[in-house]
Amino acid sequence: MFRVRRKCIFFLFYFLVGISVFPSCIYDFYRKEFVSEEKKNDEALLLALLGLLPNPNQKLYGFLPGFSRNLSDSQFLSSEFFPKSGKKKIVFVHGWNPAERDSDPVTNDQKKIQNIKNTFSNGLVHFQEGRASANSEFDLYLYTYRTSNSILINGKQFYGTLRSNFLDSDQVYIVAHSMGGLVTRVALATETGYLPFVRLVVTLASPQFGSPFATPSFLGNNPFLNDLGNYLVGTQGGSELGYTNKGTGQPNLNGAENLVLDVINQSYLNSSLNGRFVSFAGVMSNCTVGETFYYNTGCTILNNAGFTQSDGIVPRNSARLGNLTYKQIDVADCDHSMMAFQTINPDDTKSRNLFTQVITEIRNSPY
Repeated sequence: MFRVRRKCIFFLFYFLVGISVFPSCIYDFYRKEFVSEEKKNDEALLLALLGLLPNPNQKLYGFLPGFSRNLSDSQFLSSEFFPKSGKKKIVFVHGWNPAERDSDPVTNDQKKIQNIKNTFSNGLVHFQEGRASANSEFDLYLYTYRTSNSILINGKQFYGTLRSNFLDSDQVYIVAHSMGGLVTRVALATETGYLPFVRLVVTLASPQFGSPFATPSFLGNNPFLNDLGNYLVGTQGGSELGYTNKGTGQPNLNGAENLVLDVINQSYLNSSLNGRFVSFAGVMSNCTVGETFYYNTGCTILNNAGFTQSDGIVPRNSARLGNLTYKQIDVADCDHSMMAFQTINPDDTKSRNLFTQVITEIRNSPY
């Protein structure tokens, strides 16, 4: 569990940002992160961690617009084969998948693409159908990764993927849902490296100060844990979504701490990096407006605990990073899934309007 490995986390962070530290606990951490049912998979993943091979559980795709809302896997083209153009680039990054575990086999292309569709199928339809004229101005890319692995590791590898696929002269805009926003924050952190082509990041319901539903001290009092998305999971990535009391405007939650998010957020305080982020927060006016029972139940639990503004999973202040980002935008009556454009009906006004608003923020970016 995360608390047992706190010391290892700090050593790991320093290693990832370039300090030559490699105690045995880091090796143990790596082994946990990328354990596999097959020895060959385990070796490949360890080599990926050391930067000697690409990580087989992460990939960047380019999206080829088609004509059917039943999106085909053939529309997702590996980035190295995606036609290059002079258009601006948007990169969608999905959030946490509670079904993933470290022990899962290496993710194949079909599963990678399904992870993307599970989060962004409506957004892809909106792009394909020319909503807000996005497809005439932008190329669309999509990044997927093994969400059970540490946010620090995924962020470092996302940095490498961006660095190898885009030129300094490109104009790249990242749209990240939930955990994807945290992975992006690591990728853009000063200690990780410099990505001059990333002009703006739009976060959609990202738990930038964590979520109570990944916090053991909070969940111990709530019997709905297993039905509510399994936010307390036995994976490093899941535990790193936990709530932190450190942060501007954060209500105190007894026993809550998240050293990983604290390190990430601290690295931004003395830089201009927060100015490259626009944060969207879902705010449910009551706990019946969500499209999913889980999020409506989560809204009720959070309300009863004093978190009266949330999307059913992420409190408003956490999603807005305590108002430290360049711009903060509340989205009325959208649950956590809807904050990724995912409404039951892709023609729902909330889905279409949110997509248009995101594209408008990108177009109006000062960068």
